[in-house]
Amino acid sequence: MTNTLTDFFSPLPPEVLVRIYFHLGLKDLLSAWHTGGKAQQRAVETVLFAKNEFEFYSSQIKILTLLANARSICNGDENYLHTLAKKFAEKMKNPQLNLSERLRGLKLLGNIWHVSLEITQIVSKLNDQDPKDCQAALNCLTNLIPALEKETLATIVEPVINKLNSKPFFVHQAALTCLAAMAPALEKKTRATLAGFVANKLNDQDWYIRYGALRCLATIASVLEKKTLTTFTGPVINKLNDSNSHVREAALDCLTAMIPILAKEIRATFIEPVSNKLSDQEWGVRKAALNCLAFIASALEKETLITLVESVTNKLNDPHSDVRQAVLNCITTMIPALEKKTLTTLVELIKNKLNNKDWGVSKAALNCVAAIAPILEKETLKMLVKSVINKLNDPNWYVREATLDCLTAMIPTLTKEIRATFIEPVINQLNNEDWGVRKAALNCLAVMAPAFEKELLTTLIESVTNKLNDQKGDIRKAARTCLAAMAPILEKETLVTLVEWGKNNLNNLDWKVREAALRSLAATAPTLEKETLATFVESVTNKLNDPNWDVREAAFDCLAAMIPTLAKEMLRTLVEPITNKLDDQNGNMRKAALTCLAAMAPALMKERLAMLVESFKNSLNQDWQVSEATLTCLAAMAPILEKENLTTLVEPVTNKLNDKKQDVRRAACHFLVFLLANPDNELKIEIDSVSLNTSEALLTHAVSGWINQIHQISIQAEVAMQPEQENLQMNRF
Repeated sequence: MTNTLTDFFSPLPPEVLVRIYFHLGLKDLLSAWHTGGKAQQRAVETVLFAKNEFEFYSSQIKILTLLANARSICNGDENYLHTLAKKFAEKMKNPQLNLSERLRGLKLLGNIWHVSLEITQIVSKLNDQDPKDCQAALNCLTNLIPALEKETLATIVEPVINKLNSKPFFVHQAALTCLAAMAPALEKKTRATLAGFVANKLNDQDWYIRYGALRCLATIASVLEKKTLTTFTGPVINKLNDSNSHVREAALDCLTAMIPILAKEIRATFIEPVSNKLSDQEWGVRKAALNCLAFIASALEKETLITLVESVTNKLNDPHSDVRQAVLNCITTMIPALEKKTLTTLVELIKNKLNNKDWGVSKAALNCVAAIAPILEKETLKMLVKSVINKLNDPNWYVREATLDCLTAMIPTLTKEIRATFIEPVINQLNNEDWGVRKAALNCLAVMAPAFEKELLTTLIESVTNKLNDQKGDIRKAARTCLAAMAPILEKETLVTLVEWGKNNLNNLDWKVREAALRSLAATAPTLEKETLATFVESVTNKLNDPNWDVREAAFDCLAAMIPTLAKEMLRTLVEPITNKLDDQNGNMRKAALTCLAAMAPALMKERLAMLVESFKNSLNQDWQVSEATLTCLAAMAPILEKENLTTLVEPVTNKLNDKKQDVRRAACHFLVFLLANPDNELKIEIDSVSLNTSEALLTHAVSGWINQIHQISIQAEVAMQPEQENLQMNRF
């Protein structure tokens, strides 16, 4: 009998197994767990749950869930399971986890300690007369779905569906979003019940309810069983002839969403009723029909597809430009399945549309060309690229911009020879009078850069560097991105010359040149050695006090690009000059300072960070962008700060849960849940009912008590385990 690797390791003591598995990557660790015996599994778990890196989090959840649901895997040893749960609770300290990931972990801990999240108060708000309160409750439920058990979710399906009938559209949309998020987490049977409940509303007298039902079916289609979905195709197809155009359009969108799940033969039955809608009097319906046909195309036989192509191409002369664009998008999806003869005919049609008077149609034709490129013959492609290049001289700047975008998209599929034909025309667009064209040209060159000869790159550097002085800020940033793409492949001498140019122009009298110098240094920073960066850190830092705010912003961007490479000692010298900018009159400067401090946080001393806390409290009450940046910075610093410092932040951050700006509320909520989830903090946040006006406030209030209860039961279990552990140690002696 052949011995396996597992058989070889089986007789080894646990501590030796742990040492062996410690050197394995995540994939091999999981493989060892699934194929090994119980001794191997315990060793893998020891290694896996000792890891604090974000990449291990999802696998830790999977393994711990398996152990919690099938306790025989660890011989029903509750103490062992609880020990792993305690180790996993430490992962809640990871600042890289987003809200959803953190809630998934807390749900697992709640399952192990038998603590469910209570949502009665949130559900009750679905019946509030104020539609904004109802919307807040729906948004809160949507965000809480990763934390809810399937049984709890099943109880809220009907009350959420009832909100689809709400007249304020924002409530209807919130209900739809909630159902979409909920559907994948429901039991198969509950999903079928949900779909049936929605389908019953397809014949409601109110068009708005029929419309809402179709949108809901479209939203949950991807998680329904093929058999369940098939039963709804007939009722949905019937809605293609509804008296209301919004309902007809929604029916087409619903069929489009159902197509990927349905059997090929079922999809084929859609062709005729959907094709008939190409002549609908409402352009929105015609457009939706084309989008639907684009999805059906992949399932059709070639003969049927050829017939369909004719029906679709006839709409190239539709009076509405959105429909003509939809035709070209539809053709794009059909192309891979077409025969060469049909394809050649189509190429001519598309080529003709490049010169359409309507710029939107020309743009759609250019998108179509980009999609066709990978499957065309070399000669046909060469001819088509020539036609595209000619559009760089189009009188409409939207078309010139779209042409550059088209060439950019085609680059990976083109030969070196064909690419060479449009390098010069693209470079010429760097001086185009329209900034959108200049930006698109820089983006195109950035994509082409890795394939350029080094000699060409050297000559191109000057043209791109000149754009660092462009009047338009977006162009200056695009030039920096282009330079960043070129920097890693430049000759060493060219790179040194570029860096020296940047250093020498930091004090130029012209502010645009100073900004350009900083942008060029920022672009090259990731490719430079620590020692080289150290030669100009001080000069860049001095530019934080430049009289021009564009230059100050560029200095911050440059420092941000340098931070990942700089030594800790060097980073610490930057704290004071950057912190001083937290009082800058310009909000963008304050935001940039906070972004830099967030990037530096892991390298700073606890005492230094603690001194910054008071400054951050003041920043929380500034404009919303600064407030959001402050919360992001605090989240980066939180793992390093002492509990005492964190406690002082709870009240001011809790006040931001009712901020006017949703981005600020979300950042505040994320930060508070992060603090609550850390078992070392022992926090409980209570918000009075008058202040529960937003989904973020509702969520924070709901999870605070739940998380606190999880921590308390965990501590009680640990205390109860101690006598048993002491007895085990005594028995060993």
